[in-house]
Amino acid sequence: MIASAILTLALLHLLVWLNQRRQWAHLFFSIAAIAVAVIAGMEFMGMRAASIEQMSTLLRWCHLPFLVIWVAIAFFVRFHFGTGRLWLAWTVCGLRTLALILSFTTGQNLFFREITRLKHVAIFGGETISIPQGVLNPWYVIGPLSTLALIVFVVDASVTHYRRGTDTGRRAFIISGSITLFLLASVAHAALVNTGMINSPYLASLSFMPIIIAMSYELSYDVLRSAQLAQRLQASEAGLRTSEQRMDLAMSAAELALWEWDIVHDEIWSTDKGRTLFGIARTERISFNLFLNSLYAEDREPVRLAVDKSLAGGGDYEGEYRVVLPDEQIRWFATRSHIEFNKLGLPLRMYGVSIDISRRKQAEVDAQKQRYELAHLSRVTMLGELSGALAHQLNQPLAAILSNAQAALRFLAPDAEALNEVRNILEDIVADDKRASDVIQRLRLLLRKDEVQSQPVDVNKVVRKVLKLVHGDLANRNMVANIDLAAQLPAIIGDRVLLQQVLLNLIMNGCEAAAHVEAVEHRQLYIHTLWNGDAVQVSVCDRGRGIAIDDMEHIFEPFFTTKPKGMGLGLSICRTIINAHNGQLWAVNNADCGASFYFTLPSYQGESA
Repeated sequence: MIASAILTLALLHLLVWLNQRRQWAHLFFSIAAIAVAVIAGMEFMGMRAASIEQMSTLLRWCHLPFLVIWVAIAFFVRFHFGTGRLWLAWTVCGLRTLALILSFTTGQNLFFREITRLKHVAIFGGETISIPQGVLNPWYVIGPLSTLALIVFVVDASVTHYRRGTDTGRRAFIISGSITLFLLASVAHAALVNTGMINSPYLASLSFMPIIIAMSYELSYDVLRSAQLAQRLQASEAGLRTSEQRMDLAMSAAELALWEWDIVHDEIWSTDKGRTLFGIARTERISFNLFLNSLYAEDREPVRLAVDKSLAGGGDYEGEYRVVLPDEQIRWFATRSHIEFNKLGLPLRMYGVSIDISRRKQAEVDAQKQRYELAHLSRVTMLGELSGALAHQLNQPLAAILSNAQAALRFLAPDAEALNEVRNILEDIVADDKRASDVIQRLRLLLRKDEVQSQPVDVNKVVRKVLKLVHGDLANRNMVANIDLAAQLPAIIGDRVLLQQVLLNLIMNGCEAAAHVEAVEHRQLYIHTLWNGDAVQVSVCDRGRGIAIDDMEHIFEPFFTTKPKGMGLGLSICRTIINAHNGQLWAVNNADCGASFYFTLPSYQGESA
């Protein structure tokens, strides 16, 4: 019964090992269980032994399966706990091998130097068994010594395993406790039988059976836990697949692409969504040059230089670029990436994410066009208000031209002395004509609907040209413009016409603010330019009523106005223009009266005014 039960366990764990060859603990358990089954068979044969020779042979050969059991238990513990001192394991194997050799070379077996008789004892149920008696072998002590070495090895491995904190100590207690307890019981029982102190057959297999059951229990527990972990892993994989599907859905909805560049092998991996966004086939190998060639021609070199700088240790790459798809469609992408370096500081991989920002870019273009439309509308509206002054300003030089021409005709008489007068008159005609031409040219520029033309601009010249343009209107309003223009003022980079519009708007607002001031001496404007060390600053100050405190934070908002017939776009467009030039526009109330508007423009380092 013992042999059958143990062989069944051995077969089960042997099948486990055949399916999982790395589980060496199952193999050594099967070997130990088979050896215990052999011991059980030999003990059964010893009970039925009819002669001293038969009993002696059985006791001599039983040390071979004992050697197998000792070796199997030692290496079972070694592989099951993942620890154990090898020199102790080899000591156990050596002592047990020595016991086997001594069993064949000293006396009739390791237990007895000589068996003198077989004692027949009746047991429960009327059965009669044979028990050997005789002279003990002095080398018998090697057997218990090998058992002690095995116990020391198992306990030491269990303590080391417990100190590692890999589990609560249950496994170490069950394995080491069962092996220690039942090995000692087996040795003690064999010693009592050999000395004749008890009339009992050898029952080593019965002592080994709890050890085998404990080992099998632990292995079965591991198998059960592995099955549970496998189920959890399957559930986790299912959840991971669901998460991946959700992630793919989110990336598709956000027009997002994940990618990784193996810099060493120059190969780029990308998600399917990324390949779709960049117009690259799923089976096509992506290299860095292939990626660069897919970019818009003007963006290739800036992207290449930025990536080279990042690879050289300049930090993570971040930028925007355009991609030309196979159907000639152009898309904008924003990319952020992280570079992984080795210990030598050489780049290994670049991980990144790219997002399609074409819609945002198109929205920016549309918004820019709308700003141009509003700026043009503001210019046309403002020039409509100035039309009377402009007509008056044009009529003066034209009237002078007409008068001079008529006078020249009168002087063109036979009198030769009048030729000098005619020459002077004609020079005046040329000067007035040039003046009228300048006025008309500036009017055409302000009415023309053009894109922003960025070029070096002399701010002082802009101020002077605007003052010429509004000269007639200032005279009609009894306004005096005082200018203080800084010498050697650095040039700025911008659009001259748009900057004229800003200054024109601020001057006209100052005129309207001072229009209701009764004191004529207060109808003055002060226009200053200066270099504050960081930027060119322009200020327009009036002596009017100032800006209400509640209105101060709203005056630059679109469609906010304090004029009865105002549109509320002038100051909003002015701030938009100044912001587009990387400058700032603000307003403050003067300490005594009136208000001042300031704007700053960064200088252009290429040249000086």
